[in-house]
Amino acid sequence: MLSGMYYATVNISTVYTIHSRGMVLPGKAWELQRFADGNFITLLKDNFKGITDRFNVTEFSRGDVVEFRLLHNAEENPWIRQGDTLGYINSNEEQRRYRQLQDELEVLQAELLFYTTGQKPEDIEVSWEKLKLAEQDLKTETLLFQRNQVLYEDSVISKREHEIFENTLKLKEAELQIRSAEYTSAITGDKPEQELLIRSKIIQTTNQLEKISERLSYFTVISPIDGILKKNIDLLPDRMQLTVWDTSRLAVVIPIEVFEKKFIKLGNEISFYSLSEKTYLTGKITSINNLVQQSNNKQVVFATAEVDENISLETLGELVEVKILGEEISLKEYVHRIINKTISR
Repeated sequence: MLSGMYYATVNISTVYTIHSRGMVLPGKAWELQRFADGNFITLLKDNFKGITDRFNVTEFSRGDVVEFRLLHNAEENPWIRQGDTLGYINSNEEQRRYRQLQDELEVLQAELLFYTTGQKPEDIEVSWEKLKLAEQDLKTETLLFQRNQVLYEDSVISKREHEIFENTLKLKEAELQIRSAEYTSAITGDKPEQELLIRSKIIQTTNQLEKISERLSYFTVISPIDGILKKNIDLLPDRMQLTVWDTSRLAVVIPIEVFEKKFIKLGNEISFYSLSEKTYLTGKITSINNLVQQSNNKQVVFATAEVDENISLETLGELVEVKILGEEISLKEYVHRIINKTISR
């Protein structure tokens, strides 16, 4: 009788099922975040691979007035195409600096034209007054730089602000050299050194303009993926977050206890009940991460499954009870796994 029961136990089979709680996520998600310090961060997450494909930080100096202007009306049409312009970041300091350099470049180009047309200053007195004014400006700028040098050493101002004052001082030094050369030219008529100095200054200013222009290009916010636009309105007033969800593929990220990792394979079917859809949905395991992490005081790895059906957007972010269907095993092996699982905890 006992041998018959043992034989039945050995030959009865069942499907080993792993139970866990997962989260439904878009296949990819792009985010733009503004933090309380005024800096912006953009990142592109691939939830199937479990990695961040792109990450960029845009920093601004303290005291700069920085605003984000959203162009796309998410309330009227939340759907976004790759390459769509979502909005612009406006920085008062960056725009001011860009205009200042443009003005300086125009002045230098006008001076170069003046010296390359063979004309001379007719009034030496005017040239002398410009030279004295440039000397006074340099003295004033030197005092300002020395004061801000102390503030920088005391960490009151940022390195970037310190570099702005340093560049301004260099501009005043160059301007004094220009005025001095102008005065010399007015007296002697000698221009080659003056022309060379102006050309050098034009190259320097043009390079600075190109760098700022390149930085300003990052202030145009463009979506790198197709998807639906979400704006988080629950954050603090000095923070914001925009998200574009790629809903062409939907993922379920599932924590798996380390003990049970060896019992699941790529392609295993999953099922879960969605409260939003009010129905059971299915999917298949597409990846298993080998990185061991802590979750609810348990050591786990994360598996990702792709959802088979098209589901509503309300399901995104939903926590669901997931069943992972494993291999068919004997009742004896099933009992053995349950006992080992209990011991391992």
